[in-house]
Amino acid sequence: MRDLFALLADLGYLGLVTDYDLLPQSLPQRKPRRRKKRPDAALTAAQRTENAAHARRRVKVEHAISGAKRLGCVAQTGRNKSASFNDRLLALACGIWNWHLKKQREFI
Repeated sequence: MRDLFALLADLGYLGLVTDYDLLPQSLPQRKPRRRKKRPDAALTAAQRTENAAHARRRVKVEHAISGAKRLGCVAQTGRNKSASFNDRLLALACGIWNWHLKKQREFI
């Protein structure tokens, strides 16, 4: 089951690869540093293509998270004490967002 999922992250999570062994991780390629020996350091065309594909996959996840956060109580600080309530609230927000997407596709 673990092989079915991969963690999509951006370059802000570079330490995640070395600190945790949770899931297979997919990080974009990092541009090499410019040095005296290599003043024009850049990514290859294949690496840029791979980074663009990674960004296209990740943006779908980012849009889903922002859609769920349209329900204000998910985006704001929760002051309740129950962790199960937070889980149910997020599940409700995701369900409402999925319903919205389904209705949007029906009109097209």
